Amino acid sequence: MNKLRDCAIVLGLAGAMLIVTADTKEVKATNNISYKSESIPCGVFTTAGGQLMEETDIELARIRREQEIEEERLREEAEAAEQERIEAEQRAAEEAAKEEETANSWIYEVSEADYTALLKIVEAEASGEDITGRMLVANVVLNRVKSSRFPDTIEGVVYQKAGGKAQFSPVATGKIERVKVTEETVEAVERALCGEDASKGALYFVAPAHANPENLQWFRNRLTKVLDYHGHEFYL
Repeated sequence: MNKLRDCAIVLGLAGAMLIVTADTKEVKATNNISYKSESIPCGVFTTAGGQLMEETDIELARIRREQEIEEERLREEAEAAEQERIEAEQRAAEEAAKEEETANSWIYEVSEADYTALLKIVEAEASGEDITGRMLVANVVLNRVKSSRFPDTIEGVVYQKAGGKAQFSPVATGKIERVKVTEETVEAVERALCGEDASKGALYFVAPAHANPENLQWFRNRLTKVLDYHGHEFYL
């Protein structure tokens, strides 16, 4: 029993010493080590960080929206350009088909230069006339093409000179190059090219009110009048 009591006393003293030692170490540690915190409180950091992220998201959203608007604008411009191209091709195809249909119905073989020359001489000679009056001028030119007495092309007939003198006064004065061809003239010329002919085969015409008296006398003395129409006389 005495031994057991002695052991208990020894153990109790050892425990007391350990507690004292631990307390001493804690005091020493507390006295010898000092911590001074300068860190930002967690709540403050979180708030600032959240605001920064929100501002960044707003800026990114704005940039994305601007990009979307620009892409939409470019897409609309591309679609408009494509539609314009399609419409232009359709118009060109329709015009080509119309020209082909018209050309196929002509009874004369006509080059582009011939067609242009005929339009200009009809406009220059009969700008104040109705469709029939314009057609008659075209008929005279076409009758000459068919005659062995004149060049065998429309352009050749229109710009022919005899003895250095132009056969049509608008060619001599240069008026033929200054006219603006009207729709009425286009209609008259195309109808004449399709075979409409009221000229009775006339190869010459003159406007007595504007003709040189000597030239008018030549017409009346040497040629046969076949038609009068709106101030013009037509001859064979």
